Amino acid sequence: MKQKIQDQKHIYKIGRLNQPIAKAIHRKAADIYITQNSIRHIFIKHAEQLNSVGCTPLEFVEMLMKNYNRIYRGTGYSLLLTKWNGLPEVAAIELNFAFKKEFYEVKTAFIKRKSDFKEENLLWQKK
Repeated sequence: MKQKIQDQKHIYKIGRLNQPIAKAIHRKAADIYITQNSIRHIFIKHAEQLNSVGCTPLEFVEMLMKNYNRIYRGTGYSLLLTKWNGLPEVAAIELNFAFKKEFYEVKTAFIKRKSDFKEENLLWQKK
């Protein structure tokens, strides 16, 4: 019997790229998951950034999932879901497609300067 992704204890569903947004950026609508390994990566690589906003890695990603207002093309086929709020820095989640394109997986989450997005390709912006 094939295991379902939602039955895996080390993988958490944190949201969904819904149909209207997916259609606007020419991608597939699908659920978004985060693994324990990605949470660990965010904790280790971006601890200072997380401390500056007072969040755990999972809280940071969940907050961004509820509040992102722009999507950029990331490296390769990845997506950057970002939260712009008038401050000089932007919070971002990088998503990759996984398991034969059945869902998106959080690769990492971080904070970058707005100026770092000048060269990025904007795919969608909340109106």
